Amino acid sequence: MTPFEYLSVLVSIIVGLALTQLLSGAARLIQLRRRIAMHPATLCWMALLFLIDVQVWWVAFERRQAMQWTFFAFLLYLLIPIGVFLLSYLILPDLGDEDAPDLRANFEDNRTWFFGLLAALPLVSLAEQALREHGLPMDADVGFRLAFVALSLLAAGVRSARYQLWNAAVSLAAFVGYVVVLFLRLR
Repeated sequence: MTPFEYLSVLVSIIVGLALTQLLSGAARLIQLRRRIAMHPATLCWMALLFLIDVQVWWVAFERRQAMQWTFFAFLLYLLIPIGVFLLSYLILPDLGDEDAPDLRANFEDNRTWFFGLLAALPLVSLAEQALREHGLPMDADVGFRLAFVALSLLAAGVRSARYQLWNAAVSLAAFVGYVVVLFLRLR
């Protein structure tokens, strides 16, 4: 077993837990659709988080060439799936069988934490890449991640429901474009 194979198990478990939260939440929303007022921004963020989860797992394959890992480098890399896991829990309230949860209120209650963590993901990713590659290239990939940080930090402070829906839709479309341009093929 290579170091990558060994370490990727933990990454896969955390990504799997995040996906489980999103997919089981989506199924519960379908079950409770008559009792819950849907919140379009929440639905967009759920879709985006699903794509981010898959992209984190997809990009992990690039680490297969690394034969030497340090504890700190792995811990830094592990913060990425941990962040996505936390975001997957913040975006949805408990969807138990009691009172109908309020998706809009949950989003607003968690907005600052959600966008703070969302902004941290690309920053951790850039730090991990800089450590692994001994620097960062100034390319479109780095530019996209920095723009994503800026938009996330801005969204943390904006209460407007219209802006939040616009931001969620634009972020989803931009992330789809980012994946299409950079990650269609497994490298």
